[in-house]
Amino acid sequence: MRLSQENENRQRTSNHQSSSLVGTQEIVSLKRQFPKSRRLKTRDEFRRIKKYGKRITGRAVIFDVLSEKFPFRRLGLTVSKRFGNALSRNRFKRLIREAFRLTQYQLPPGLILHVTPRPDTPMPTFKEILEDFALLL
Repeated sequence: MRLSQENENRQRTSNHQSSSLVGTQEIVSLKRQFPKSRRLKTRDEFRRIKKYGKRITGRAVIFDVLSEKFPFRRLGLTVSKRFGNALSRNRFKRLIREAFRLTQYQLPPGLILHVTPRPDTPMPTFKEILEDFALLL
């Protein structure tokens, strides 16, 4: 069945407008929930956690954990090219950030996390990542 060109254009513009609004709202909400103050940014911060922190190994991820006197929790991610292509690395980072957002208020204040994927494991599911975050609790 073929739609007339007028109906196709109307359908295309309505779909385009609704999807662009949803994407904008998601980006704004993500920026509010994971500000720069909650991220590890410098190489020295990552090194300090590696040197003085405690390592916890889950089924899907490896946590390096350090406790300091901050009023909030912080997160750092490292995913090397050995994990996979850019698509899979970015998906992994999105899953970790979302799991952190959901569990951060159950973690003690001042906790600093450095998360890396376990080597030679396939892409973990969100459920597996949440189970690994449950180890921290």
